[in-house]
Amino acid sequence: MAKLRFEDQLRSRAEEFIGSLERAGIEASIIDNSFQQYAVKVSIHPNGKDCGRAVLYYSPKSDSFTLKLNEITDRSIVTVLEEVWNAKPAGDEERDARYEVYVDGSFINGATGYGAVILKNGEVIDELSGRVDANEVNNTRQVAGELFAVREALTWCRAHSVADVDIYYDYLGIEKWATRQWKTNQPLTKSYAEFIGTCPIKIHWHKVDSHTGNRWNDRADALAKKGAGTPEASIVETDLVSELLKVADGWIESLMLNGIEARFDRLYSDQFARINVVEMDKVVGLFDLYNTRKKRLSTYLHNFRDESLKIRIEDLWRKFRSSRG
Repeated sequence: MAKLRFEDQLRSRAEEFIGSLERAGIEASIIDNSFQQYAVKVSIHPNGKDCGRAVLYYSPKSDSFTLKLNEITDRSIVTVLEEVWNAKPAGDEERDARYEVYVDGSFINGATGYGAVILKNGEVIDELSGRVDANEVNNTRQVAGELFAVREALTWCRAHSVADVDIYYDYLGIEKWATRQWKTNQPLTKSYAEFIGTCPIKIHWHKVDSHTGNRWNDRADALAKKGAGTPEASIVETDLVSELLKVADGWIESLMLNGIEARFDRLYSDQFARINVVEMDKVVGLFDLYNTRKKRLSTYLHNFRDESLKIRIEDLWRKFRSSRG
């Protein structure tokens, strides 16, 4: 199963919390199948007694965590849990920033483009897009875009003093030529391999499947198409999708911080994002968020079993939209 966007951050903080609890004489453990995009649950079981679950929420905007104890069944332990949570962890140090880059290339109407999305601790901080000179492409079509996306992203990293980066790609040659597992038989691949070989940045390579709903891979693809010279109308649609994904992320985070579990399902036809509302690992309602030229950030809630929950989510959405202006 693919790792969730903020799983590393959540796991690290949960392990810190568990360590602090153990020093206070309280046994606890991560519930591995409870990881969501912004949350994870920790089982609290001092001396083998099941006291329920603590829920840790992560806010990428502020890079901070929140503890919710509404699922703790033994309320006598709540005060202790809060005290342990609020205490500074032993040996606490500022966490190093994690940089991730999603890259892609595109060949459209005889032109090659590259695209890259750069994330810091799960938040987009920059996007790169451009066209590759025809002399550089030399009949390699979108492959040149794939390789240029990596080169431009690493150039950005060097300019911003990034020493360690995770690169996500969908074309296998990106890693194989970089690690010399594939022979470099032409100028494009030779210069690429030489560039990577002299780059001082530590690179962690990750292969992802293309066109499977990975939002940042899809965004890199859209940026590569834009770089190749996609018509203006298509660029507008691309920007609408980008806005949709950013708002959907913020909305899921807002729901989680209000104690409502939510999961990003997928993007449908580049028109709406479906968000599943979940209780006890079961989908109890669907929140569809549209963002097209005719339907700007409009919603459709359906399949809710609990009407009061639907009404509450509608109220939270109004407050969320009002807070964003």
